[in-house]
Amino acid sequence: MKPALRLSAAIDAINRTIGHASIWLILACVVVSAATATARYLFDWGSNSLIEIQWAMFGAVFLLCAAWTLQEQGHVRIDIISSRLPPRARLWIDILGGLLFLLPMCLLIARDAWGYFLLSYGQNEASPNPGGLLWWPMKLVIPIAFALLAAQGVSEIIKGIAALTGARPMPGRRGGH
Repeated sequence: MKPALRLSAAIDAINRTIGHASIWLILACVVVSAATATARYLFDWGSNSLIEIQWAMFGAVFLLCAAWTLQEQGHVRIDIISSRLPPRARLWIDILGGLLFLLPMCLLIARDAWGYFLLSYGQNEASPNPGGLLWWPMKLVIPIAFALLAAQGVSEIIKGIAALTGARPMPGRRGGH
């Protein structure tokens, strides 16, 4: 179990680092948004690329923080039911949910999104708007984010099994970000 827990700790560290770094994109979104609005109203000047970069950064934050949010137990749960269950039952639900739903869905989306990215990259796909951005860099974030989410799912399953077998303490209640 110790090698698996080391793998889990490494996955947790990677996703925590990416999550913390991605938070800075929110500040960048706010700055770009303020600059875009200021330029539009004060100078009657607008830029499609500035608008599109806001969308891209917001999407990147949402996607790249998903794994960290899972790590922090910040995803939506049906608390009205799970709060009444003993910790072992909640762990079993998390493990089975991860194995049967989270991992297959993440891997399927990552695989399909990779093909979507390759097609976009091969065509050097860009926005049809004048001055718009290339789209393939944004499309690359999708398979990366779902691969990170799948890896975090593996980490959560490892930690759940470790808690059930006594190799790790039972988890306490935690909230999201």
